[in-house]
Amino acid sequence: MESNLPKVRAGFYLIGDDFDLDYVTEKLNVSPTSTRTKNDFPVSRMAHTSWELETEKEFCKAVCWQIEKLLDKLRGKENIISELCNELNLEAIFTIVVNMESGDGPELVLTKEIVSFIGAVNAEIGFDLYID
Repeated sequence: MESNLPKVRAGFYLIGDDFDLDYVTEKLNVSPTSTRTKNDFPVSRMAHTSWELETEKEFCKAVCWQIEKLLDKLRGKENIISELCNELNLEAIFTIVVNMESGDGPELVLTKEIVSFIGAVNAEIGFDLYID
């Protein structure tokens, strides 16, 4: 039955021009799943530095389950995230990536708690849907 479910991955990113990734990690007291510097991008005009926290892509019935995994690590750090964004001129972004068979999509509901957190850190959220 699991194979009929969509695969979902969630991510939280702090993106900016050029900033100290170790400083962000230290302030948040959370290890990122990956980081990128401007030098990692092949096209310089699109280059940015990013601190990334992502979940594994997993079979999932609801996108909120994956976002909650991120929030478990970030809850209580809303002020720190906002301060980092202001201090380092960063943008906070959440993403949801869904891979699904036609008609087998997950529940696309964001709970009040998720919406509240996203608002508290002044983040945007994007959804990428891939249908086979």
